[in-house]
Amino acid sequence: MSDGDKIPYLKVNKLLWRWTRYEGAEGCTVVREARLSMDKGPPCLPKPPEPKLTPSRSTPKPRPPEPLVKFLDDIEKMSGGFSRFKSWLNTREPPKELQLVPRPKQKIEQIVPPFDIQEIPGAMRKEFMPVSAKLMERWFAGELNYGPTDKDVAAEINQKGEHYPPDMYDTTTIKLDWVLKYRRAKDQYDELITTQIRTSRARQALKEILLPYAARPCLDARTECGENLSKLHRQFQFQYVKVGSSLSQKIGELLYADFHNNGVPDDLTGALGSFGIYAAVGYAEFYREGNTRVAEISGIYVYIKDSYDFTDKPGEASQYLGHWSKNGVIVLAYNGAMSYLNEPRLYFSYPVALGNPKVRGNVYYPVHNKDFREWAIRHQRGGDFVIYSDRKLVRIDPPIKVYL
Repeated sequence: MSDGDKIPYLKVNKLLWRWTRYEGAEGCTVVREARLSMDKGPPCLPKPPEPKLTPSRSTPKPRPPEPLVKFLDDIEKMSGGFSRFKSWLNTREPPKELQLVPRPKQKIEQIVPPFDIQEIPGAMRKEFMPVSAKLMERWFAGELNYGPTDKDVAAEINQKGEHYPPDMYDTTTIKLDWVLKYRRAKDQYDELITTQIRTSRARQALKEILLPYAARPCLDARTECGENLSKLHRQFQFQYVKVGSSLSQKIGELLYADFHNNGVPDDLTGALGSFGIYAAVGYAEFYREGNTRVAEISGIYVYIKDSYDFTDKPGEASQYLGHWSKNGVIVLAYNGAMSYLNEPRLYFSYPVALGNPKVRGNVYYPVHNKDFREWAIRHQRGGDFVIYSDRKLVRIDPPIKVYL
């Protein structure tokens, strides 16, 4: 294949931390005889806790045999062993021509080394995405659980028409302090607690939430909900801000807006993609001003909530998540791929090779949301789950006054 037939692609330059375009002699080539493997079996499910055994009465030890009985048993064992040894000596060796010699297994040359979908977390770690890798490994290890539509995902209803089981809520992996190390998340967090919690929309939501508690002197959400973050979110969440874009959205920015130096995926992108920072009532006091009941909110809880799922929107093409190999991720340059494949639907359909395709890691495979759903159906595993970070109590000064 000449240099003119090679497809340009984009790869993250880890020194400059931006997309770098490779083309011409450095471009990639289409590999039509390979496809993403899904043959590797899923991880073992966690073992259920073993039931505790109730203490029982000790079983009496068997009495040793009488000396005479033991002596006779030993003689019988010795005679039986000698008889078998004599029989073995008298057995003639079968003719050598009748002995079957197993044929050596014929080695089948593997043209393209396979890449299994479960190897993506390892590739994520090479792209400095350890938290993203941990969450994806959790998904592979889970029981089958997914929302068939966007509405089901939002309502946390799975393929059985049931609410997500308790083990499909992750409240330990994502820490709010880790998220706020990323500038785009910190900016939105500051916007939430300085401006958005005081908007008219937020005050209206607070009024509807707090009205049922107006007869009390005060409200402590932690007392009401304990450590149940899902309950806190359902009962007391009143405002949120959105952060960032998903991996597929970043790739879209890269391809269609030509942002060659932007949209580089980082660990926050891989772990949460586009997510929300939420505010919920933490502490409120109630009192009267004349004939009006007033709620004064002096503390709120701030936390992250996100859905880890691979559900596509109905009627739309499955979201493209890049081309992956054990060495990491690349993205095909839009114009080059279009001119080579000459068919928009095939744009992300084929693996591509960077160099010799027989070298493991040189072939990069297109990955879409639908590939994870196909793996889940095939293996009856793979659990979509809801992510909650830890919650942070933020003091509000001056307090938010809401007239009920």
